[in-house]
Amino acid sequence: MKKFTIISLSILLGLAILLVIGWIYLKSTAPVYKGELQLSGLQQEVKITYDEFGVPYIEAQNAHDAYFAMGYTHAQERLFQMEMIRRLSSGKLAEILGPDLIPVDKSMLALGIRAMGERSAKKYFSTIDAPFKETSMAYLDGINAFIDKDNLPAEFILMGFKPMHFTPADIYTTIGYMSLTFSLALNQDPLITKINESLGNTYLIDLGIDSASITLNFPDEDIQVLTGINQSYQNIFDQIPVPVWEASNNWAISAKRSKSGKVLLANDTHIAYAQPSVWYEAVINYPGFTMAGYYLAGVPYAVMGHNDHMGWGLTIFPFDNMDLYREKQNTENDNQYWVNDHWENYQSTAYTIAVKGEEDVIYNLRSTRHGPILNDVFPDVAVFGDQPISLWWALHHIDSESVEALYQFNTAKNFEEFNAAIDKVDLLGLNIVYGDTEDNIAWWGTGKIPKRPKHVNPSLILDGASGNNEVLGFYPINKNPKSINPENGFVHTANNAPPRVDGVFYPGYYYPGIRANRIETLFESEELWDIESMKIIQNDHFGERDYYIVQRVLLPLLNSANESETYSKTIEALKNWDGNTDINSTGAVIYNQFLYFALEGLAKDEVGVADFEKFANSLLLKSNIDRIFNDPASVWWDDISTPEIKETRNNILKIAYDKSIAALEKQLGADVNSWKWGEVHTLTHIHPIGRKAPFDKIFNVGPFPKSGSNEVVDKEAFDYNADGVYPVKSGPAMRLLMDFAKPDEALTIIPTGQSGNIMSPHYADQAEMFVNGEYRTIFLNAENFKNKAVLRLKPE
Repeated sequence: MKKFTIISLSILLGLAILLVIGWIYLKSTAPVYKGELQLSGLQQEVKITYDEFGVPYIEAQNAHDAYFAMGYTHAQERLFQMEMIRRLSSGKLAEILGPDLIPVDKSMLALGIRAMGERSAKKYFSTIDAPFKETSMAYLDGINAFIDKDNLPAEFILMGFKPMHFTPADIYTTIGYMSLTFSLALNQDPLITKINESLGNTYLIDLGIDSASITLNFPDEDIQVLTGINQSYQNIFDQIPVPVWEASNNWAISAKRSKSGKVLLANDTHIAYAQPSVWYEAVINYPGFTMAGYYLAGVPYAVMGHNDHMGWGLTIFPFDNMDLYREKQNTENDNQYWVNDHWENYQSTAYTIAVKGEEDVIYNLRSTRHGPILNDVFPDVAVFGDQPISLWWALHHIDSESVEALYQFNTAKNFEEFNAAIDKVDLLGLNIVYGDTEDNIAWWGTGKIPKRPKHVNPSLILDGASGNNEVLGFYPINKNPKSINPENGFVHTANNAPPRVDGVFYPGYYYPGIRANRIETLFESEELWDIESMKIIQNDHFGERDYYIVQRVLLPLLNSANESETYSKTIEALKNWDGNTDINSTGAVIYNQFLYFALEGLAKDEVGVADFEKFANSLLLKSNIDRIFNDPASVWWDDISTPEIKETRNNILKIAYDKSIAALEKQLGADVNSWKWGEVHTLTHIHPIGRKAPFDKIFNVGPFPKSGSNEVVDKEAFDYNADGVYPVKSGPAMRLLMDFAKPDEALTIIPTGQSGNIMSPHYADQAEMFVNGEYRTIFLNAENFKNKAVLRLKPE
């Protein structure tokens, strides 16, 4: 017995020693915030002062050292994020994550983001002969200096690999990753085409789309494969381990509408939540230059930022720069497709996909004149009947100037210089809102907008064989929408449709304008504004659409007579609901459960079981809920599975409400007053490694009860579902508020923290502030704050 006790104690002691050694080792991988480091590649000493939230204030004697230090500092906090974005965009995730990621790698290789990056880097970085190239290379050298120190974060240790050095192609590839937001065509176009072909144009008109004269007349079996394209796209993109940009808000208020007499600027970019969050904040100072900005992992320049004379913010300008084509296959030669009046061979590119723990996979990607064949990309679509579907994407036809554009935004001295850089924004459709100390405000819709024949509806899959539906090129940049110093003293965007330019409407995947209208309504409610009052706009969670559906459409149908006590209390709760979606709201719980069952009654019979969940949560339907619910004559209300009966809106909505109350009572109990929005609508920031237990308990941040909802200004997006539990998928990835009366400071917040390193004290130190709608201050100079930690980088 004594011997057994000694052995047991020895084992426990050994385990304790191993845990201590492991903890000490992990602590050694934490970011360094104070002291001195000697680094090869620096020309002179750089001082980095960290504030209490881990924001670095870089003070250098020259541009080279400033960006070298930025690269090093950025890498010690976000290297794993840099690597994951690079691998995603390059089609190299399966090499570290295994065979489940092969479909993702195939889809990324087909989208061609890495090819664009390498093409652009070859064109613009073959010689280093301009300041933007020199500072970009300095930033990359800083990242690589951190890699070479072999003090990598825990993720690399757990996954057993070391990243390669970063190159200019990686900068373009990372910027290309932001363009994944434009891949909505892969999701929506097959769905729209299926509705048009199987149900008819009347159903599309009620969704705000007119199929015009374009009809491909798909056979029945091919219409079912449209479902396969849609499902495959969604299944693949659900596996992406890094966040994708989805929506945003920004605005600028002129001096005449500001309490301080100077321009006000606001921005909140909406991106899928993840850990770490997308943006990294930093302040860079060297002689003649200052910039406080939000940086994307692997990109040297602030994507949004401000200094002592100007600032800018972004939202997505989601014009349609993707088209899908149905090609005509040669039935006698598998390697040929029809081009206008003759057969041509497919182009074929062979890729080798390295797979962790398995043999390499050879992936042969076929392409037509339009682009890659999607049948070869999506595993659920082995064949599309006997006809292939190809993808045209503007990115395939651009050697991007985006890196130089960002550099010029960062270094602009005035409005004229900033405006001159707008033309170089090519890959991305962006709504850029600008303000400065000279009292200018402006909005530009940027990016290369495809020009198509007048008869083409790009929301549908097009005939690719005839040559009649080809993209004609791009509109000149001076035809992009914009507004400079408007009379009303206000510019704002929320991914809504832009005004026509010369009578031309640019088609796109725009949000319905609910957020944009709400922002404008709030703005017009006051004559003069300041930062404190702008906080109210950014954190506004009033659901105007949903409130009026309840008051004008739903409540008139409901009667508590002869109903249960619980049922009667839910009606009373809806009568008292003010439309806000704060965490204590009962009305928000009832309404969102009702809305799911209402959408089920509305559309499940038309689109089918396989497509319904995706259709219910598609931008296509979400953008038209208001239109359809306020139209009792909409063709969607009739249940096509019961041709002998014509259902009405009132029938469908009453049944939906009954279902929702039964489901909620089963889920949450009979006490209606205990049904709280924050109990079912929660936010968890998920790390790529935290997708699986037990690592979720270590790397993930949350859950937190979260206010907000779909289509409110504080858009905290979730999927409508029958379960009544709504994990938040996306929302503000940053918030910025600034008054140019005090350009040396601004209010800001990011969702979790500056660091992606689990051992850093700044891994999640902003998370609770963020969910509570709080802000912190960022300055242009480290002299303005206390609680400093100083790190000095010295030439080796």
